[in-house]
Amino acid sequence: MASNSAREPHPPDERVMGALRSGRTAETWLAACVQWCRADGAAVVAESAADADVRLVTYATDDLAERLADLQYLLGCGPHTESMAGAGHSRLDVEDPDHGVRWTTLVDELATLGVVEVATFPIGAPATPLGTLQMYWRGRRRSSTHSDAAIAALVERRPELLAPRVPLCDDLDGDTVLTAVDGGPDHGFDLSTVHLAIGVVVARHHLGVQAASALLRAQAYSAGTTVTEQARQVLDDQRG
Repeated sequence: MASNSAREPHPPDERVMGALRSGRTAETWLAACVQWCRADGAAVVAESAADADVRLVTYATDDLAERLADLQYLLGCGPHTESMAGAGHSRLDVEDPDHGVRWTTLVDELATLGVVEVATFPIGAPATPLGTLQMYWRGRRRSSTHSDAAIAALVERRPELLAPRVPLCDDLDGDTVLTAVDGGPDHGFDLSTVHLAIGVVVARHHLGVQAASALLRAQAYSAGTTVTEQARQVLDDQRG
């Protein structure tokens, strides 16, 4: 059996620490952080404090990282949800029986994708985060509370990770980021379309707003599409 030592927590060396201190953009800082954590990839998700359906993947190191971020959103559960609820940093291990019971569908999907661990770290104050940094591992790593806490302490102080083009300010929040990020429907959510579709689902199925939102996410996941595209389909069906 291969040794786990390659995945063991370790302090950043001087070269990595230098990159973390001098990182001028989200990309350069994340590259150094991923290197330190020996992760296989990472994504940053900004989310509105007022509405979890208003969110945007503002940066991803690769397609799988973005897919994993979207998967947690579409299923409405997982470490990101825990972190956004004020639980601090959170980690999922596909081989942990408790995680298999708690997040059954998500764990099954991760196993299918060849991912063994996903960890999320709140950006901003842990009790009221602006979003999360999400990292994933394809191979086994040996984690510790201290290691995750060290990462979390770094990440929470870096709100600029949410959107490199948004000027830093004292009242920066998720909604500011989502409004300011330069990206169209293909890069994020079309808020008005999603909200209109949720209204249609509420009326059609006699559901509450949260249940209708969850149903729209489930339909998008089942169809293998984005929530915005699914929302457009709902509205097209209503008009047709």
